[in-house]
Amino acid sequence: MEIDSTVEKVWNVLTDPQHWPQWFPGVESVSNVIAVQPGSTFSWTRERKTGECSIEVMEPLKEFKVLTQLGDDKDSHSFKLRASGGFLGLYADECKVEYTLDTLMGGGILGSFFAGGNPVDAIKVKKAMLNFRKLVESI
Repeated sequence: MEIDSTVEKVWNVLTDPQHWPQWFPGVESVSNVIAVQPGSTFSWTRERKTGECSIEVMEPLKEFKVLTQLGDDKDSHSFKLRASGGFLGLYADECKVEYTLDTLMGGGILGSFFAGGNPVDAIKVKKAMLNFRKLVESI
């Protein structure tokens, strides 16, 4: 997804869990946020159920990865950022964001086949990125 904003601004919105209910798939609210750094955990809710989130990777302005869990359902959310824009990328006034959702369902080759072809997850990712772009560009 190409976002008409700087990498710094995209990073700030991406790594602020208080913004997540506005765009992150399935997150209705976030609580118990003490720090946003690798190893940090906090709670989130969806349909009156509480889940846990942990920050796995946080490479400033480049990569952000979190693991969400609600019951037995675990998902890995990986975001990679790259400056872009201008003639041959010289002005870098835009940001490309790559979002990868891994449902961590296991099941070997058969599980991977079904997960890889799941249109519901593809729609979640697309909708999340559209909402994220709209949020970043409106701030």
